[in-house]
Amino acid sequence: MVANPLNQTEAAVEKTEDYYRFIWIQIKRLAPDAALLRGPERLNPVQSSSSADLDVLVVGGSEAVKAFLKDQGFYRVLKPHAYIERFQFRTLGIPEPYTVDLYTAERWGPGFRSSAGQVTSDARTACLLHAVVDGKGTKYFEQREGGPPWRNGPMGDLKFGPFGQALWRKGNTTLVTLYLLLMGVIVPDLRMIIRTQYRRLFYRVWQLTRKTGLEVALLGVDGTGKSSVAGALRGLPAPVKVIYMGPHDYQTRAMRFMDQKRPLSIRRLVYRYDLFVRRVYGWVFARRGWIVVYDRHPAERLDPRQRSLIGRAKYLIDRLYAWPVDLTFWLTGDYSALYIRKKEYLPDELRAIDQRFQAILACYPMPCEKVDVIKNDLDSVRTSIGKMVLAKHQERISVGNLPGLIKAALM
Repeated sequence: MVANPLNQTEAAVEKTEDYYRFIWIQIKRLAPDAALLRGPERLNPVQSSSSADLDVLVVGGSEAVKAFLKDQGFYRVLKPHAYIERFQFRTLGIPEPYTVDLYTAERWGPGFRSSAGQVTSDARTACLLHAVVDGKGTKYFEQREGGPPWRNGPMGDLKFGPFGQALWRKGNTTLVTLYLLLMGVIVPDLRMIIRTQYRRLFYRVWQLTRKTGLEVALLGVDGTGKSSVAGALRGLPAPVKVIYMGPHDYQTRAMRFMDQKRPLSIRRLVYRYDLFVRRVYGWVFARRGWIVVYDRHPAERLDPRQRSLIGRAKYLIDRLYAWPVDLTFWLTGDYSALYIRKKEYLPDELRAIDQRFQAILACYPMPCEKVDVIKNDLDSVRTSIGKMVLAKHQERISVGNLPGLIKAALM
């Protein structure tokens, strides 16, 4: 479903030296009255932005702009502010997603607007409002402008007297916002404030009722490149957390103090508790929108064929931390070639381990992609897995896939 937009956008990136310039030129063509509020300095925005994202004010013609962004592979991400629609495009090979914020009106914070007009023409005033009312902080303004507002020249009609300077030095953005209100630089938009708070309420409900991130697990015998693939996924243009589910990188203090003098049964029990803590840790990050990659599958120690009492007890304990993940990649290939890579297990031993993994996948159905790491080189394996993970993550965070009630409230 996303193949064509991805190819189109990658081609556009190759054809243009500056992709944001390409996007802005097309938006300006579709909506001639559009204004660039914030963006890269080379595009001459009202206020330059170090993050290079585009903040575009589109009063009319927004539907054509949205259709263009969708054709380019952008998808809408939920933003609780009622006056902003955020669009992002993520692809391999870039450290951060391309982000375009479409404003229906220039607003600040929860619902203030500039009293000067539709667009703040003075760059320093725009930076001040962005720093204070949008919550960046007074230090952000001083870093960008080389000092407090009263030091480097006038800012339109805004005057910082002794009282305003004292409030600024406290660094409390709420107090400075009140000062800007008293000075008439901004005025409240009550309708926008109410709508924003209403949307934020539904936004929190959505966060509580849905896991916006993704849990990905790599399953495979030694030599299949699980750690290499997990390391490569760190470079995705999304927040990624890699958690090792093997006998290292312990998370609990109890496991760190385990030694060979302890009884084997105690060491095994504490080790499984440590795996449980790692899994909970990953689940929490996935709830917050992260892509969590498990290097070694949480379920790889399960053995449904156990019949002894001790074996069943071990199996039940392992089930506590082996609940299903969202996506599994089963890395496999020719066992003789895999043996040559590490030479730790013989080909027949690798085959037996892999057959047990296959039995686990058959017994506990979960979304799984089988990847032959011998027929495909490591770079192509990383690329194919990265694209699938990004596409799955996009499904989770896209506004188009929101539940019906929440979607109706926020769209």
